[in-house]
Amino acid sequence: MDNNNATGMDFFNSLFAENEIIKKKAEAFDEVAKMFYEQNFGTATKAEIELKMFSIYIEAMLERYRSQDGVMNFNACSDYNIGKTLGIPQDKVKTLKVKKQARYPYRFEWRDSLLSIKDRIIYDEDKNKIIIPMPDPNLYNEIRNFIEEHDGYIEIQRGSNVMQMRPEYFFILLYSAIDDQEDKENIKKEFLKQLKEKNEDNSISDIHTDKELAEIALQKADNFFEMAKAIAEGVQNPLVGIIKAIQCISKTVRKS
Repeated sequence: MDNNNATGMDFFNSLFAENEIIKKKAEAFDEVAKMFYEQNFGTATKAEIELKMFSIYIEAMLERYRSQDGVMNFNACSDYNIGKTLGIPQDKVKTLKVKKQARYPYRFEWRDSLLSIKDRIIYDEDKNKIIIPMPDPNLYNEIRNFIEEHDGYIEIQRGSNVMQMRPEYFFILLYSAIDDQEDKENIKKEFLKQLKEKNEDNSISDIHTDKELAEIALQKADNFFEMAKAIAEGVQNPLVGIIKAIQCISKTVRKS
């Protein structure tokens, strides 16, 4: 809604077609009623009721604004926009999003979400860091969980609404997230090819395992961003293809 004076209730109603509003509100009432009418009247705390109401609200937003691929519109569902319509601080929205996902999980694929923001990822040449915007706290949590489930050898830093990592770690993350084994084999071959061409390293004849690829990437970290872009040019997988879209930035120091 464009009306700056619209309330959260107005916005909630706008998420549905006119012929759906009554049905959706009835479903929302049933969800809240379960907290009172199943021999549990008065047992729910204020925080639990708030979380249930927030879950109903945010899921309506997610359903309304997600793409055909099921990826949420991070701009429409931003902490600022939600906080503005509900009259609460952004920090509370962020906290509620995390609690909602833990208590009432909404299934989403972090790989697709990362692909949706690929044009906003940058490489800071001075810091030698890939900087990834984190428009939603649950996207960060999903990526962090994936890293921990894959031995945790990917080093990351979290700043204010961003995730930062060196290029070699970002490459390992993207590679690890690929399910297609044929794509992984093609990446290994391209990695080995670039390793020999750019580093003139003929001591490595083959890369057999994912762990071996990760270890070699960490050893050959000098100018890895350029190597990663060259590898991405030689393969077709969309995840590794994210690297192609990354813009490089650097600070220019001027002498007075």
